[in-house]
Amino acid sequence: MKYVAIACIAAMLAYCGYLTLLYVGQDGMVFPGRVANPARVEEIRHYYPRLEPFAVTAADGATLRGYYLPRERDGRLQPAVLYFSGNAEEQTGFFLWSPNELRAYTVAGVDYRGYGGSDGKPSEAAVKADALAVYDALLAKLGPDGRIVVMGRSLGSGVAAYVAANRPVAGIILITPYDSLAAVGQAAHRFAPVRLLMKHPFDVAPDAARITAPALFLVAGDDHLIPPARAEALAGLWPGPKTYEVIAAATHNNILDSPRYWQIIREFLKGCLGSSLPAAAPEAASGAAS
Repeated sequence: MKYVAIACIAAMLAYCGYLTLLYVGQDGMVFPGRVANPARVEEIRHYYPRLEPFAVTAADGATLRGYYLPRERDGRLQPAVLYFSGNAEEQTGFFLWSPNELRAYTVAGVDYRGYGGSDGKPSEAAVKADALAVYDALLAKLGPDGRIVVMGRSLGSGVAAYVAANRPVAGIILITPYDSLAAVGQAAHRFAPVRLLMKHPFDVAPDAARITAPALFLVAGDDHLIPPARAEALAGLWPGPKTYEVIAAATHNNILDSPRYWQIIREFLKGCLGSSLPAAAPEAASGAAS
């Protein structure tokens, strides 16, 4: 009996240690941070000569930094796509290739706190508040009649949903989305009370219930990081018009490589923003981006 008691105590201590590691390490798992490569910054500036720095001052004084690429037609700014990154991305990764796929639209994105050149330490509350400030700053650039489609990938899909629930948007694009990060974490750690431990649960359901703008769900059929079941759960809660597309053989990370990826996104944008927008001429050297 003595050895059984010792084994039980050891198992309990090991389990408590496991829970402690999950709790202490979750900030780094949700927000690992990413520093921009200066060479890549210069590369995107070379590809897109009209690219501008986009700095936004948060409510607490932190400076958030990203990029803004205006596109015009007949002297008028085109509607904008505002991008919110995944948790392992910073905005140069998006701007390296995406503006060339979105030639008819203004493109903007700002890094989360602790990512790229942005100040501060990220948290769910801070990232969501910052996202509203970024939206407001972009609308100020576009003018009062400006139209914005918010686009979020992975972690950023929850951020985009928060913006769409609190600001008028022309549409929302959700790439490899989830109904809550707590649900994703619970599936990955079945024997831990993840929902009790999570400091950044990113519960998207309350925001989804308030969104009436058209939504595109773009799901990787072979996604093991955020399983398609999480996107299905969110789509089931979504009250507004939605398009649900699955790229069958894609994974969480390579969905962007599918030829269908940008085709689906451009078709959705035409539906949100009108099909009369012509494809703009590519910027100098933009064809080199991939």
